[in-house]
Amino acid sequence: MSTTEQTVDTVTLHVDGREITVPKGTALVVAAAEHAGVEIPIFCYEPRLGPPIGACRMCLVEIEGAPKLQAACTLTCNDGMVVKTAETSAQAKEAQDGVLEFILLNHPLDCPVCDKGGECPLQDLTFRYGPGNSRMTLPKRTYEKPLPISPSIVLDRERCILCYRCTRFSGDVAEDAELVARERGAESVIATFNEQPYTNAFSGNVTELCPVGALLPTAYRFKARPWEIVNVPTVCTGCATGCNTWSTLREGKVERILSRNHPDVDEGWLCDKGRFARYEPRDERISTPLVRALSGLEPGEWDDVLRTMAQRLRHFSTVDGAGGVAIVTGGALTNEEALAWKAIADSLDARTASAPIAAAADWDRLDAYAAPLAAIDLADAVVVIGDQEPTDRAGTIDLRIRKARRSGARLTIVGPGGTALEPDAQQFLRTLPAAGSAMLAALTAAVVEAGGANVRSDAKTAGTVEALAADAGADVAQVRELAGTLVAAARPVLVVTDHVAATEIEALAWALGLDQTDGGVLPLPVGANERGERAVGLVGGWDEILPALEAGEVQAIVLVGCDPVVESTEGERWQMALAQTEVVVSVAAFTNGVTSQSQVVLPLDVEHERDGSVINLEGRVQRVRPSLAPVSGVPLIEWTSRLAGFLEISIHATSAKAFNALAADNPAFAGLAWGELGDRAPLNRTRPAATAPTAGVTVTAPASAPADGAFRLIAPRPLFSGAAVERTASLVHQRAPIVVVAHVDAERLGIKRGDDVAVRHAVGEHVGTARISRRLLPGSVRINWRGAAGTGSTAVMGAQ
Repeated sequence: MSTTEQTVDTVTLHVDGREITVPKGTALVVAAAEHAGVEIPIFCYEPRLGPPIGACRMCLVEIEGAPKLQAACTLTCNDGMVVKTAETSAQAKEAQDGVLEFILLNHPLDCPVCDKGGECPLQDLTFRYGPGNSRMTLPKRTYEKPLPISPSIVLDRERCILCYRCTRFSGDVAEDAELVARERGAESVIATFNEQPYTNAFSGNVTELCPVGALLPTAYRFKARPWEIVNVPTVCTGCATGCNTWSTLREGKVERILSRNHPDVDEGWLCDKGRFARYEPRDERISTPLVRALSGLEPGEWDDVLRTMAQRLRHFSTVDGAGGVAIVTGGALTNEEALAWKAIADSLDARTASAPIAAAADWDRLDAYAAPLAAIDLADAVVVIGDQEPTDRAGTIDLRIRKARRSGARLTIVGPGGTALEPDAQQFLRTLPAAGSAMLAALTAAVVEAGGANVRSDAKTAGTVEALAADAGADVAQVRELAGTLVAAARPVLVVTDHVAATEIEALAWALGLDQTDGGVLPLPVGANERGERAVGLVGGWDEILPALEAGEVQAIVLVGCDPVVESTEGERWQMALAQTEVVVSVAAFTNGVTSQSQVVLPLDVEHERDGSVINLEGRVQRVRPSLAPVSGVPLIEWTSRLAGFLEISIHATSAKAFNALAADNPAFAGLAWGELGDRAPLNRTRPAATAPTAGVTVTAPASAPADGAFRLIAPRPLFSGAAVERTASLVHQRAPIVVVAHVDAERLGIKRGDDVAVRHAVGEHVGTARISRRLLPGSVRINWRGAAGTGSTAVMGAQ
């Protein structure tokens, strides 16, 4: 039977005399009432937290024929049910008044100084539904306050109404169980497990979930009242997820970030980087053009600096032919800024690259198999493949993957081990570090070998399952087990956390027919707008830039929002190569590893200063809006257009004009208009037709085994890194250096959990706190290096 022919069983009920029809067995009374426009007050009810628990009792209603009042948030709608809320039932009204009175018995009367005042559900519901006065004459219960449960959050137990939203988020959504309810009954209080700091990467969400002022962000305490602020709708550019946010502005400063809840993108959750990281203090920012002089970098006039820069770039673009100039970005420009730099690169015949991204330039060919983020929710099999934590690439995707597993999806983690999702996965398939290429090829071979109605008969393989699994360091039986899972799944989603060639992913996706399913492939980019930069053509060979600098083929380089001296696996080589380059231009927010070697330094606009659009990891075009003016007073796209003028080319000086030009010429923006980019960006779910891969799959083998005494190093860039994170004091605990050691190696070296361990590698030395993993591949070590020390390279480790 087709979807249009299917019938859905429904039930009809009456709420305060209004007839409501809802799907049978799925709708709760509180949700049905809301749909009909009948308000039932709630505190604990929050659908995103999972099954309701009826803790606050605020939603008590009278059900005709029932002996006593029922909680509307836990009650499933039944046919013929007659519901009376406090509006029509004296019994429900009396209970509602009593619940509010009991909640307020020990609640402090400190609304004038509470940061939740003016936007507090308890305050609002008390005014609308509560008793006019209190009968409480005894002293109120008090606690020590405020209680810091992390550098980012403080707890006020006196204000807590025990709705358990915070503990449910911690235990059921983030699954860290770091927030708990301690004691019992009237003595119950919210606490952290074993009095340890609340360090989960998503901890800030509890401050937004809390319906009172019990959990507050440290940075926003006593900063503003609701009538003093302006909330600007925008999109977080801390990673490629593209979470929708409100930027709270007061007196020219961003004081707070809140979720704007786009259900298909973020479900209302933010990671702590997106919520708390700030490019502060602004007075330390690069705010004017700087030019190298004998005494160091000196301020210059905009037109003088840009004119000289244009002359020098034009000179080196012609002195030795094409390729004498390179333009390298950090993957985080807006689409409009990227278009401007693409035009400049074309006029100079410049090499382009996005740092430090090598293999992702061909990922657009995966669009035929693309899965939206929401596909994870409905998946029956989720496979995460790669060395890196999904959270490090796309913060809140971790929460979606956990939700899918709780909903019944089979979760498989493929990689060298030591990541956070492994303990909860139904299957963990261990491989060598940097073995994504070989592992994808082995899976393709196993899928073809398994065959079946869902497997394409013309799928090609790069070898036998045994040989390819051996290259990946994987167990053949487990590879075949995973292939069987994928073949049997109706909605499989493959999440790729490492940059591997599209041909390797495409071969597996084609074999499985993922273009014909509601699942698909979800590769996770490094840059926040990596997809946008690819869409406008600002990509190239990252791996070619450094050798060209060293060979003298590139004599002028512009680094826009990137610092390869720190972020690259070859930082020392970059430093030496830049030292011998004639012209180095750095576009940066703060001084960094490149600015010290630059002849010209120009200001970079950062998050909350940019006006434009970005494309998130699933291909959704979203609008970013500025809350603040750039510290330089001149937006990046404006001074870039002035630079283009000195190069005698014309580009758009405003984001609106640049976007409309993209919409007219670029398929990624087809059908869109600047003025129509609203607050809820839709996703174009029309996939291009898939065709059989024609390119052969070239398997990139992992690095050979290290010498005796050395370890394979796993050190991709963590989520909590970058200029904003490093300047945010409340995120210091997220940047704490960590060394994950395999348990057999820890026993051999006498390393215990909590020891200080030093790891020496090609980029430097990393000293961190030891964590012991029983899943990490022996002979490997995982660190959260602030740059990119290089997955698959080698390191030497020892206890301090």
